[in-house]
Amino acid sequence: MTTTHDTGPDPRPALVAEDLVVGYPAGHGRTVHAVSGVGLEVAAGETLGILGESGCGKSSVGRSLIQLPPPGSGTVRLGTTTLTGLAPEELRRARARIQLITQDPVSALNPRRKVKDLVWEGPSIWGNGGDTRDRDTRIDTALRDVGLDPQTVRDRRPHELSGGQCQRVCVARALLLEPEVLICDEPVSSLDVSVQAQILNLLETTVRRRGLSMVFIAHDVSVVKNVSDRVMVMYLGKVCEVLPSDGLPHEAAHPYTRLLLASLPEVQLGTAGPPGTTDIPADAPVHTAEPPSPLDPPSGCRFRTRCPLATGRCADEEPVPREIRPGHRVACHHAEPRRNRP
Repeated sequence: MTTTHDTGPDPRPALVAEDLVVGYPAGHGRTVHAVSGVGLEVAAGETLGILGESGCGKSSVGRSLIQLPPPGSGTVRLGTTTLTGLAPEELRRARARIQLITQDPVSALNPRRKVKDLVWEGPSIWGNGGDTRDRDTRIDTALRDVGLDPQTVRDRRPHELSGGQCQRVCVARALLLEPEVLICDEPVSSLDVSVQAQILNLLETTVRRRGLSMVFIAHDVSVVKNVSDRVMVMYLGKVCEVLPSDGLPHEAAHPYTRLLLASLPEVQLGTAGPPGTTDIPADAPVHTAEPPSPLDPPSGCRFRTRCPLATGRCADEEPVPREIRPGHRVACHHAEPRRNRP
């Protein structure tokens, strides 16, 4: 596994998920197939980005990792602990080691409680708070670690803070439990651009300093690329491609990943590859319409209804993820390695 961290991740997996399936009842006997057989592995100290359009199932994957709610089938292992199938009290204790940071920080905080009480919520629940002096010291340290002045914010309530300040409070609250893994579900999408950069820098610094693993979920290609060590691209509940983040602009091979990259002005979709590779011509009809309904996903490859490379085989046979270069897996019948480009 490649990484951009200074010291590199521990090769032992901190989080492993296999064959996750998540469905939601939609009435009249129908089911929304949000996640269909997704697997992932995150090493200690590594950040895995999950990228895809809205509705692709990436948030459902993140919540199933923390068992909120548990997946319909599949397994999730945190270190040596298998979370799926644990008794409620055992799961509750294990869940303290994996913390979720949500998209809307204001809604994640109790509006009636002060910042100092919100940050201290975890230790107070688990009874490891110590005396009052120790509590105040730890709260102030946690707030300073996320760039907040304790004297200014500790006695305020969420409505008296900005969105960025509320997100910093959420990060401080999560870190006080000393988790091994952070699940960040669109943590900056509701914030201003300038504040987004501050929160992203905070998360990167925190992960590197504490040696945490992080699953970072977003639909913004550039954000995921800059934050992550590896990127997992999802479409309609399936994994399309997994590759190192530094190779995303020039080595992405799946047509859907290329479609996402085409949304960035600095990336050209129709650059021809070397002889013997399968590439998307500049004039290929890449369909940008809405994806099919997860109530009734297409047969075979789920992206085939929008894919410029689709053939009859794509309708009849579901592509199996295969390794096209070390650390780079793609689920496509026709995708081949693309050459590195400067």
